[in-house]
This record gives sequence, C-alpha cells and structure tokens, in this order.
Amino acid sequence: MNMIPRTSLIIYLKHMKHERQVRKFGHIVNTNRQERFVVMYINENEADQIVDKLMRLKYVKHVEGSPYKYLKKTYEKEQHEFI
Repeated sequence: MNMIPRTSLIIYLKHMKHERQVRKFGHIVNTNRQERFVVMYINENEADQIVDKLMRLKYVKHVEGSPYKYLKKTYEKEQHEFI
C-alpha cells in the first residue's frame, strides 16, 4: 500500500457559504463557523499550486500551513523535585 504524503492547510474565508467551493481542492477535516476557517488535507506534492489557486479566490482571506510539521514530537522525561 502506497502512503501519499499529505499536509494540512488552514483556510480563512470571508463567508462560510464558500466552504462548498473550497471542497474541490482537498479533504475538509474541520470547520469553525464562528472564526470562519476550514482545516483541509491536501497532497504535499500539489501544495504550492493549490495554495496559489486558493489565494486568487475572492472569498479567501488568508491561507496558512499547519504548524504540526514543526512541532517537537519527542519528549524527555521531566525531572520533578520532591519536597
């Protein structure tokens, strides 16, 4: 089974009614109606082209890449002082 590398985008919209038009660019995982953003997974090799297309749309305010890649995922044991 081939695993395709994917990345997530956070897309801020002017109105949530445009959520349906954004669906064609990738797989929507989460939406927040109050803050008007959509979290979407896209293929990593197509990410640059998709971000360019999204930024050209009138109803898209801002597009961010997810910070998950840059988070530290290995933790050391914490040393607690016992009194």
